[in-house]
Amino acid sequence: MNLTAAERILVHLHGFLNAREPSRGMTQAGIAEGCRILRSHVPRALRALSEEGLVEASEARLRGRTRRVRVYALTEAGVRRARVLLDEVDDERVDFDGRTTSFGEVRRDLGLAPLDAYFAVDAGGRLVPPAAKETTTELLQREEDLAFLRRWLAGPAPVAVLYGSRGIGKTALGRAFARSISRSIWLEGSGSDGVRSWATTLGRATGRAGPEAGGPDSAVRALLGAFDAGTKLVVFDGYGEVPEETVEVLRSLLRLAREHAGVKLLVLAQETTPSYCRFYGRPEVDNGLVAERHLKGLDLEGCRAMLGNPSIDEEALRRIFLLTKGCPLYLQFIREGDEDGLRAHSRFTNAEIRLLLYSRGVPRLAPAAS
Repeated sequence: MNLTAAERILVHLHGFLNAREPSRGMTQAGIAEGCRILRSHVPRALRALSEEGLVEASEARLRGRTRRVRVYALTEAGVRRARVLLDEVDDERVDFDGRTTSFGEVRRDLGLAPLDAYFAVDAGGRLVPPAAKETTTELLQREEDLAFLRRWLAGPAPVAVLYGSRGIGKTALGRAFARSISRSIWLEGSGSDGVRSWATTLGRATGRAGPEAGGPDSAVRALLGAFDAGTKLVVFDGYGEVPEETVEVLRSLLRLAREHAGVKLLVLAQETTPSYCRFYGRPEVDNGLVAERHLKGLDLEGCRAMLGNPSIDEEALRRIFLLTKGCPLYLQFIREGDEDGLRAHSRFTNAEIRLLLYSRGVPRLAPAAS
């Protein structure tokens, strides 16, 4: 398994096919980081891909920045080439957890992006998952949320939906909960193939030859088949403004779950999910088919702990709390002094970002001597 620099770029940019707006990952700096290529080598590789008609450049303004920058995206031919590369890499055999299996199966089970998984394969062909980014601090004040999930798992409702704003910690909470379940499967909602890849993913995860990957019907059959095979939990991450066929799959699953034992689907959804993408209504909640929970940000003490500065000035802490609304992702960026992260993942102005990073280090004043 060996991808050239140009091939890594194609795979990397494939992950931004459904991006609703340009982001840092589509710039030369983001490409260099994501592909682990020297920044000085990126322009040459992009120029070659552009000459082949696989990549195109445009000018765009990233969120939180005033100047326009050059971003890159795959052309139609580039998408086709990237998918061929992904299929070839996914078919490679790797050693994981004492068994030999396909690269694609492992990376989907672990919820890893293709290149993250690619760089986790050592010289001996063993896939060693990178250290999880979630730390105990990122799950601060989530005891009640975890208790809600445990009650749901033990109860009759087949589906639970966790709503939250971007960066509030839905994925970290979902992963922590899934790790406590012996047989769980993770599905991503942002993949370019959508539900068409679910049947294959579920079939590989359960060791069953499920229905051939296709439209909504095959995805529903694959989901039910996974639970029949003993799967205790399926987590669907990244639910928001999704295609109609994704909504139809979950709507059909919910309808069939009334008479199908063992279904336990956890959906991690954006708080801004539009009404036309909701796959259930109030009657399903009232009838006990769906359990809902809306995640909140951290309180003042949670913010203090997340920032890792117990001696922070109280006024500075309150300022950070009011601006971030206790969002763990923003607090993590502030703690790490990650200005680029705040620009890429928030709507803060440059002045607000500078204020937040400055406030993190303001010490509490000692009481004046009497």
